[in-house]
Amino acid sequence: MDKFEEKMAEIAKEDLSESEMNKRFLDELGDDCICPDCPMYNQCAQEKYEGLYCLMGKSECNLEEDDCICPDCDVFNDLDLKYDLFCIKGSEKELRGA
Repeated sequence: MDKFEEKMAEIAKEDLSESEMNKRFLDELGDDCICPDCPMYNQCAQEKYEGLYCLMGKSECNLEEDDCICPDCDVFNDLDLKYDLFCIKGSEKELRGA
């Protein structure tokens, strides 16, 4: 079990709603998020306070694919994430089919 799977198992034990889980992710990992520095992050995403796509899911905004910086993110590395382009493709959980 990798770090991401461990984190998901830990949260699953707490039986949190999706909004509670998202709030927890933001509280714990939001400061390490580099999504706002990404070339794909646009004004729409900023206005909607989007970020932490790797855990929260894809953007509601129309983002154009550009150089992805996900692998440079501390959250990506700390949780041993395997995918990228979360803002367009969806969260790590979705991409793993979990």
